[in-house]
Amino acid sequence: MGFQRAPHNSTEQYEEKGVLSGKRDAIYLRNKYQTELDNSHAAFINMVHFIEEENTELENVYNTAMAFKEDIKAHETERINAYTALGNKLTKETDFEKWMWDKTQKGKKVKTIKIKQNIRDSDVEEMKYDSMLDYLKQYPTISSKSSFTELTEKINKVETDLREEKKKYNHAVAKANSFLPNYKVWFAKADDKLGAYNKILEEGTKKLAEARYNKGIFKKLASQREKEQTELNTLQHRMEQFSKTLEILKEKHKKYAPKQFEELKY
Repeated sequence: MGFQRAPHNSTEQYEEKGVLSGKRDAIYLRNKYQTELDNSHAAFINMVHFIEEENTELENVYNTAMAFKEDIKAHETERINAYTALGNKLTKETDFEKWMWDKTQKGKKVKTIKIKQNIRDSDVEEMKYDSMLDYLKQYPTISSKSSFTELTEKINKVETDLREEKKKYNHAVAKANSFLPNYKVWFAKADDKLGAYNKILEEGTKKLAEARYNKGIFKKLASQREKEQTELNTLQHRMEQFSKTLEILKEKHKKYAPKQFEELKY
């Protein structure tokens, strides 16, 4: 649970004495600014804690996405090995290479317009993989052999695993991307709340310094406890500590700020 806002003038009240010395007015002024200062402190600390929690969540999501990415790479390697084994077996035990050649030549004959295409190596591999599976579909007597069945089952499993890992990765990436636009707003809000605190502290300190009691002889002769009745108390606010925490969070976020994680396509 976050820091609670203090009701107006909830700070410790003292006997309303010191009308002539101006002490009563100084206490009233102190309580008024102390309450606003406490509320401003609570707002800033809550914002810092909120950003800290969100940043931890972002780091967890990012690390999860990177773990899925490594799993995808492992599955892709396994996929290449499985298709390579299938291709070698098809070439060795069937007329797959001749079938592929005939299919290529037939494709060339029907082309009437030459189109320059930018085909990636990965696309070429995909076409080759699809051709292997098409070949087996056309020759069920070959595909039903146990040696080929074992390979195709392995391929089907690795394809399923790869799709699942990519879905998980895409989900983690989408979640990480959803965090990023918010940080600019969150950091701005935290800076505004820190600025508001400093402004209240500066204004309150100045007005209290100008109060008749604080400038007079009665304050100088008073005990330390009495003196503190007309001074703002920031001892427990630890604003310097939380300001540094905010700066650390900003620095840590630079690792993610320039990034818009790219989702894998499949």
